Amino acid sequence: NNPISCAIIIMTAPQSQVVKSCLNILRRTPPGESEQNLDGLVELLSNNEDAADKLEQRADPPLKDAMDPMMDGKPYILCDHNRDGDSHRSPWSNTYYPPLEDGFKPSDRLRELEAQANEVFDAYRDLYYGKNSISSVYLWGLDENIESGSSFAGCFLIKKELEGGHCLKKGFWNSIHVVGVGNVKGEKSVYKLTSTIVFSMEPTGESLGNTIVDGSLTRQNEKQLPAMTESDHISQIGKFIEEVEIEMRSSMDSLHIQKTKEVVESIRAPVRKVPTHGIHQNMINQAMLARLNVKK
Repeated sequence: NNPISCAIIIMTAPQSQVVKSCLNILRRTPPGESEQNLDGLVELLSNNEDAADKLEQRADPPLKDAMDPMMDGKPYILCDHNRDGDSHRSPWSNTYYPPLEDGFKPSDRLRELEAQANEVFDAYRDLYYGKNSISSVYLWGLDENIESGSSFAGCFLIKKELEGGHCLKKGFWNSIHVVGVGNVKGEKSVYKLTSTIVFSMEPTGESLGNTIVDGSLTRQNEKQLPAMTESDHISQIGKFIEEVEIEMRSSMDSLHIQKTKEVVESIRAPVRKVPTHGIHQNMINQAMLARLNVKK
């Protein structure tokens, strides 16, 4: 439990164990502070660049966004899957910002599929998350070309900023879906989906004090589904993500949030209210006794 001992273990352990230990630390800290904690762990791993890179790839800090000037300022999400050096690629114009001449880009056929996926997922985002939400899809090939029998992977992202209101000061919701697609025998493809939801809410109210409700949930699922064409992949992935998100939102509400409510209620003793009529009766009795004492 000594921080110095933990630092020595992280700096001297094998690379795989180092990354695993750092991820365990991030999972046990508030999601709202994960970016700050990730920066600290990366700095601690300054002498182990490979471990630091793998940690940044596998960690899930709160998503950030930027505007694409070539698409009238259309927002897109920044993540490790569209980053090359210090630049990020917009899924709308396929352009890197800041400009990067030799940045990685998907093949022409995969880029066409990526553009289609962004249009479909943007409609899904608008239907389920509404305003103050952003979506982005990034695809990359696992083979040299996306031909019949090849495989590819993609990252489907949603970033939602929660508005302040009567009971909420601020908050955010991030959905991160990474899917791998591979062909199997026949006309079916195997879809391996890893989904992570990260949320944080800060409710308002004097009775609540400084309260923050946050957490994260990760699920892994696999399916074999029919896919005759490349467009079929987008349809199957979209249905897959929708099913998983519905199940995860239900789990977050019934398990995480309700359990948090149960724990808080068990450790906070309810304040006993004194009936108002009892206070008034005591004041009247004291006044009458005082008056009697004066007469005596």
